[in-house]
Amino acid sequence: MVSNEEKTIVLEKLLNSNVFSKSTTSNILLKYLIESTQNNKNINTTDIALELFGGQYEPEKSEATVRVNMYHLRKKLDKYFEGEGLDDDIQIEIKRGQYGVEFRRINKRISKRNKRVILFASIIPIVFFIFFIYNKLNPNNPIWDTNFKSDKETTLYLYDIFGYYGPTLFNKIGWHRDYEINSPSQFYKKIENKPDLIKDYAPGRNLYVNFLSSYSVNNLSRYFAEHDNEFSIEKFHNLSPLKLKSQNSIYLGPFRYENAFIDFFNLKSKRFKLIPKQQNEATQNIAFLNNEDVFYNEDRNIAYRDFEKNIDTIIRLNSDGHSFEHVLVAKLNGDNDTKNMLFLSNHGFGATAAVEYFTNTDSIAKFNSSYLKDAEEFIALFYVSGKERAAMKIEQVYFDDNE
Repeated sequence: MVSNEEKTIVLEKLLNSNVFSKSTTSNILLKYLIESTQNNKNINTTDIALELFGGQYEPEKSEATVRVNMYHLRKKLDKYFEGEGLDDDIQIEIKRGQYGVEFRRINKRISKRNKRVILFASIIPIVFFIFFIYNKLNPNNPIWDTNFKSDKETTLYLYDIFGYYGPTLFNKIGWHRDYEINSPSQFYKKIENKPDLIKDYAPGRNLYVNFLSSYSVNNLSRYFAEHDNEFSIEKFHNLSPLKLKSQNSIYLGPFRYENAFIDFFNLKSKRFKLIPKQQNEATQNIAFLNNEDVFYNEDRNIAYRDFEKNIDTIIRLNSDGHSFEHVLVAKLNGDNDTKNMLFLSNHGFGATAAVEYFTNTDSIAKFNSSYLKDAEEFIALFYVSGKERAAMKIEQVYFDDNE
């Protein structure tokens, strides 16, 4: 039997370990689960989501994030008890599909660590041989290694889109999106001019929805877990300049809105700039990147500067909104040795296809050998197409090493 006092000591030891000391989210989650177990509290996904997100709790997004963070927590516990905590008298386990913490007292006659040392000494030659073969077959991954090997946390920012509820064309209540209204204050300012609508329309119950489906999050989470790494998830509207300068960031969001990542891209990119489509195009070269018969021009274009020829080319970002669009992928260094990976598109499926491409070992290796050549930064423009957003095909259009 493990006493509550011993459980508290186990918790403090875990939180101060090398495995957990730099992981804020895992620390909060572990502390909550152990304290709830001590108090015999029945725990469910909603309880954990509310504990982690508080007033920002959103059922679909938050519960998916809980599952991701539970996966990472179990991986960290395995890592701790296979290393720093190998000889601990008390070990804990959180079984898959459960949130209760089980404490086990370990009876040790011979030190596990001494056994490990003897075993290790006998297999050193084998280990070196395997290490040599592994490095030959698994070259450096310049896309993500800077995140995996960094001492800074990585945060995935999902652009959150504001919407409001009200009558639809078919006399039902539905969620509406208006690109001119991106916050509750803008909603109320607009509706002041039509007071007769105030009784029928209101900000959505969940004020914001994610720009992308969970598909992209799952691909990133799987890939990071395969490399014994993790990231936290935040809504874009929670971003602050301080966070951008103190952590590694992944951003999935649209071209069309002014925001901190668009500003960051324009600041760090040497030849590409994202510009409003209203900017004068009359004196510029215009590049059409697809020959679709049906398209509309997006709210933002790309300006590409050829320094040698002193020519600017405007690249129009065209899409029909559901089966083809462009996606811009950029890996750029930030302040304080931070790393930033940006996936920019306007309709979500483009960025989803790009995330799948950059979490696939074969496509990463091909991209590296063909273009990247182990450089730390790059900017690549892709054209994504597919029927009804299924079986998406991704083709590279431009590449720049930002040198």
